Amino acid sequence: MNVLYRPQFWIDVEAGVSYLAEKASPEAASRWHEEVRATVRRVENQPDLWRLRRDLTPPGIRSLIVRHYSRYLLFYTWHGDTIEILRIKHGMMDLPRLFGGKPLAE
Repeated sequence: MNVLYRPQFWIDVEAGVSYLAEKASPEAASRWHEEVRATVRRVENQPDLWRLRRDLTPPGIRSLIVRHYSRYLLFYTWHGDTIEILRIKHGMMDLPRLFGGKPLAE
């Protein structure tokens, strides 16, 4: 299985680690980062099991909750033998806007 990481995913990871290191602790940031990595491994092992997001564009985006950090979601697409890791974001954000769709409240 090929895994491609979009640059925005790495920006999201860096932002999450920085935020948690500042607001909680460096240890909390490290634990979150490890769980994000574990979530990517779960997707690699079973890409077809996780939630297909019909509310997001382009079609085919899936999401998976980060274990122990249930407010964070990993977003990816899966086509044949390629997984594309798109973002890691807090689920309370305006997700359609994040992916180029119409915002929730307009």
